[in-house]
Amino acid sequence: MRSLLIKNALCCLLLLVSLVRSQDSKTTSITHATVIDVATGQELKDQTVVIQDGRITSVSATTSDPAPSGKIIDAHGGFLIPGLWDMHVHIQDLADLPLYIANGVVGVRMMSGEKDTKSRREELASAPLSPEVIVGSAIVDGDPPVWPGSIIVRSPDDARRVVDSIKAGGADFVKVYNGVPRDAYFALADEAKKQDISFVGHLPFGVTAQEASDAGQRSIEHLDGIAFGCSKKEKQLTRDRQDAPHYVARMNVEADAYRSFDAAQCTALFQQFRRNGTWQVPTLTVNRSMGMLDDRRFTSDARLVYMNERVRYRWQPENDERFRRWRPEFFQLKRSLFSADERLVGLMFKAGVPLMAGTDAMNPFCFPGFSLHDEMALLVESGLTPLAALQAATLNPSVFLGRTSDIGTIAPGKRADLVLLDADPLADIHNTTHIQAVWLKGEYFDRAALDQMLDNAKHRKRR
Repeated sequence: MRSLLIKNALCCLLLLVSLVRSQDSKTTSITHATVIDVATGQELKDQTVVIQDGRITSVSATTSDPAPSGKIIDAHGGFLIPGLWDMHVHIQDLADLPLYIANGVVGVRMMSGEKDTKSRREELASAPLSPEVIVGSAIVDGDPPVWPGSIIVRSPDDARRVVDSIKAGGADFVKVYNGVPRDAYFALADEAKKQDISFVGHLPFGVTAQEASDAGQRSIEHLDGIAFGCSKKEKQLTRDRQDAPHYVARMNVEADAYRSFDAAQCTALFQQFRRNGTWQVPTLTVNRSMGMLDDRRFTSDARLVYMNERVRYRWQPENDERFRRWRPEFFQLKRSLFSADERLVGLMFKAGVPLMAGTDAMNPFCFPGFSLHDEMALLVESGLTPLAALQAATLNPSVFLGRTSDIGTIAPGKRADLVLLDADPLADIHNTTHIQAVWLKGEYFDRAALDQMLDNAKHRKRR
């Protein structure tokens, strides 16, 4: 009897050891890390971050007692930041998705989906490796639409039916575009509120930034209409923009808006954005690139090796219908507007307007993953602090998405989306490119794995 009890006790002990080992096998301890609290800017030195089952379970000072559990990764004092989010992208090829992970981007907001959202989600889910994707509706535009595949609205009744259809189809938000008629826009805004689905995107030409903010548009992309909202000639120039026959003509109207800048009017607009929670996604990356397409140094970017041949061909301005007839003075005008855009972003930051980082990836020279680092650098160039630029790609998206309990900071209970850097991003925002490792929902990718992703992109079958 005694031997049977001993045998049973040994079996229980072996089972307990097995369970502990099984638990440890799913546990990772990142030791000796400098954890950056993006909410406060505090740098917590020599920390151990414990990950289990894709979640952070603890953040505490590194000690030898008790010994760290599970797989141990020594950060050697490296800087640990939350995973990055690009809040304005376009996805054209699933093979591009690993480029986001290789650059520490764990989530993206896809700003133009398909009419069949279910099929689009299934396609995205088939990607072997992908950041989290917030899936937008197909573009909602007026008649004629700018892009093929858009949903056309001509009247308030159209707009309401479209919002209902988008909500039923499972898109995460409604994407509005330039040509939505004024009366249809306000019907869309009202129906979106009733259906509890956010609407974001461009500012239709017939709507002012103040009106969009009061109507509940959650985010305005590309600084659309902001220069007009800051102009003492706003009403006249809004009409002129509606009547402008092409993009270059609209650039000239925007230049007039910047020349007629009214500081008091701008301050009132920014206060309205703060009051209404109207987010701005400046997409400085694409605003800059459009003005630089006549500069061969710019269009010879070394990162082109990671894009397929079709994209490399399409990105060259002589092959793009939008730009191939531009004269040098058009590019110069766009560059001057970009400089004004940067100053405007600096003013927004000082006024406390909520900002998020987005690139408009897959427009010419807006690279998946890589360009988010460009965007953060341009935000700092515009007047943001490095911490504020980092917040625009981490904490702020979590606030916008209503997911502060899940993502955006490094804390117990949060999803284990992390980026390990070997240099301090608060000292120099360019240091966000110095990536040593990435964790995506707890899955670990060391530098060798990230390099393999990049190498695969270089050598994938060209389409």
